[in-house]
Amino acid sequence: MVPVLARMSVVIKAQHETSVMTGNYEMGYVCGLLCRLAGITPPPLETPLKLQEKMMAALEGYNAADEREKNIIRMLKYYKPDDNMDDQVKELFLMGLEENRPWQR
Repeated sequence: MVPVLARMSVVIKAQHETSVMTGNYEMGYVCGLLCRLAGITPPPLETPLKLQEKMMAALEGYNAADEREKNIIRMLKYYKPDDNMDDQVKELFLMGLEENRPWQR
């Protein structure tokens, strides 16, 4: 998996209200990105399910800045992660945390 492809997938999907997240790589990037955008302290990377649960709890009460943020929060909420927390999921999480141009293709 080329990490930039998962990033681009998220950027494109963020434009559409009906998009769905299709893998833990996208979820890793989205979680890191949302930590950065919302000013959330990054949770520990234990399992994908725990990461999703901790992110959704941290986002309670957060008002998304625009429709793209709303869309990726919705995608995260309804995603069903598997058990894969490999190095690329972690790498994509870090990419999201360090993202300077979140919506640029």
